[in-house]
Amino acid sequence: MVAAADATQRQDVRTALALSIERRPDPETDGLSKADAVWPHRLRRIVRAGLTHWGFPDLVEAAELLLTELATNALRHGCGHDIAVRVYLEGDHCVFEVVDGSPVRPKLRHAGPHDEGGRGLLLVEALAEAWGVSPDGTTTWCALALAGEPR
Repeated sequence: MVAAADATQRQDVRTALALSIERRPDPETDGLSKADAVWPHRLRRIVRAGLTHWGFPDLVEAAELLLTELATNALRHGCGHDIAVRVYLEGDHCVFEVVDGSPVRPKLRHAGPHDEGGRGLLLVEALAEAWGVSPDGTTTWCALALAGEPR
């Protein structure tokens, strides 16, 4: 009976990972400030821990890449002081949402072979089952299909 209660409690925990990041843009450069540049690595660790806990370790590599691409775009191009990040399981998908406060909708670009950037959303489109932007332009999201039952 205890094992059944533990399993029920564990499933109740599978709601969401959510955090708010304080943006600290560097007005001197177009790139990420040193303070903002630490967040992609932190987010990879957080999503890895969450998916492993939820029983979906096979999604970790794709999830790390998707979340860091969305978050890096938000840190680089967002407006306001905060970036909201949410990862949650919904039905048979893992959903990633990043709110950057900017009404400017991100656009899929086709970077040239010598461009150093501009491939983030192309990677998101290639790896995610679906992705999009909220009607007000402030939230970019993507979804990965969950493969099978949690382990």
